[in-house]
Amino acid sequence: MPKWSTPIRQAHLVRLWAEFGNKCLEGHSVCPNPSHYIYRKAKAVSVAKPITLPCVNSEGEPIRDRQGNQLYITLYRVSTGICYEERVSRLYDLKCEEIIETWKAEDRAQRGAERKAEQRLIHSLGERRYPLRGQFSNIAQDIFFAEQPQHYLEGLGISGLTFKPFAKVRIASSYMRLFVELGDSLKGVSKAKKRKAIRYGKALPVEVQKRIELACSLAVSHYLNNR
Repeated sequence: MPKWSTPIRQAHLVRLWAEFGNKCLEGHSVCPNPSHYIYRKAKAVSVAKPITLPCVNSEGEPIRDRQGNQLYITLYRVSTGICYEERVSRLYDLKCEEIIETWKAEDRAQRGAERKAEQRLIHSLGERRYPLRGQFSNIAQDIFFAEQPQHYLEGLGISGLTFKPFAKVRIASSYMRLFVELGDSLKGVSKAKKRKAIRYGKALPVEVQKRIELACSLAVSHYLNNR
């Protein structure tokens, strides 16, 4: 089984099959038109185009052979073109390919975040922010714990079940993770910025970050108060 194939994701693929089944690309359940099953995917290709130029010397005079014929040189200029790759496909196949690519991107981002966290732990100096000797006074203890964050945001993603954004949050001083639905917290953010934030951890606008932080704080507080 591929790494992205978790039980939850397999169940979602089953639901996709129940919804789309053998439908053609136009969405017809029983389609007699074979052309509706032909999927044309655009693909960028590099094409070398020959360019013939006359040979000239440093003074711009034409260079000729012994018989007096003009000599030419052929150069090749690489340009980008678009070609279309055709294959037989169903609507279910396209839906699966799209969601699987999203899952793979989420897994890559998760592995990258875990590697970064591991590297930070390996290379950290192990500095302690509290006194090395003795015990906390009551005031120092209150100040120390008041400064500690209640949770840590580990990443953002798009749910494969609801297709809505969510945040992965780790409870402070715990291995417990929460997956918080963000609702409309990312409203107004372009698709490109969302993709960069989810895949590469790029920063979002300050107002959006505040909405995400508020949603995570409310979810963590609800979890801690009801466990």
